[in-house]
Amino acid sequence: MATQGTYPPTYNDDQQGFQPQYGQQQYGQQQYGQQQYPAQQGYTPGYTQFTNVVTTTPGMGPTIMVSHVNDYMGLSIFTLLCCCLPLGIAAIVNSCEAQDANAQGDMVRAQAASGRARTLNFIALGLGIFSWIIGVILLVLMFTGVL
Repeated sequence: MATQGTYPPTYNDDQQGFQPQYGQQQYGQQQYGQQQYPAQQGYTPGYTQFTNVVTTTPGMGPTIMVSHVNDYMGLSIFTLLCCCLPLGIAAIVNSCEAQDANAQGDMVRAQAASGRARTLNFIALGLGIFSWIIGVILLVLMFTGVL
């Protein structure tokens, strides 16, 4: 805990470099003075003037950022592996087309391909779920001896 009335040593403008304090011994360090630079024209010490410069390209309007269209690639891979192979392949082709159109910035073609991929995925998903339900019902009927 610090005691009241003790302050750190005061700063001296005539000091050159680090001076050992509090009984430290000085090692063989050479003392360097601060190099003085000539005053610059138009510069006032303690005052800084900032200038903002804005440039525009003639004929160019504002840039509008458009987010990418969803390509449904993950759903396409899922429907390929788990639901309906032919529709999954067609959905992956349309998903790749949507990715390419997104990369080229062609949002109209990307939206069309994305819509086709979504439709194919939902159809494949519906057929897959229907097939799994029919398969489970047939297995239950077969093990109960009805079939």
